[in-house]
Amino acid sequence: MVEGLANDSFASGNLLFLPIGASIFSYLLFGFGVLPGIAIANTLFGYFFWDSWSGLGFPGFTGHVVVGSLAPIVAMLMMRLFNLSKFFDGQKLNFHHVVFLIILTAFINTLSKFFIYMSVLPIAPDPAIFFSTYLIGDMLGGLVFVYVVSRISTFLIKQ
Repeated sequence: MVEGLANDSFASGNLLFLPIGASIFSYLLFGFGVLPGIAIANTLFGYFFWDSWSGLGFPGFTGHVVVGSLAPIVAMLMMRLFNLSKFFDGQKLNFHHVVFLIILTAFINTLSKFFIYMSVLPIAPDPAIFFSTYLIGDMLGGLVFVYVVSRISTFLIKQ
């Protein structure tokens, strides 16, 4: 279930994309200043572990690294625009707003990657498969990562 993008089926994605959760959590904790670090992490992770752009050149790089790094920022700015960006109540994490942020980020990330990959892949991906795997993978990866890391950090702080 947690496997990378393969060369033969680029549109399949995976069902638990944890890097999107790491990006969201980093932006929540440290602000937008971590963008270069997240872009470098996405580049290294995508290139060395998954071969994510699998010979697609700059458009594949753009789809994975640029969109993957900027999707949480775009979602946070959209939430600020509609006054939904209160992620912390005092010292507690407002998980309802974070869940909405994860869902919005997943939609932005999936739609952006779909249109980029649709234009550069030799065989157009099936939209139903692409959206179901990428959207669910982004949502589950974000939820699992943020929930687990917030619980672990809460436990460690109490000790």
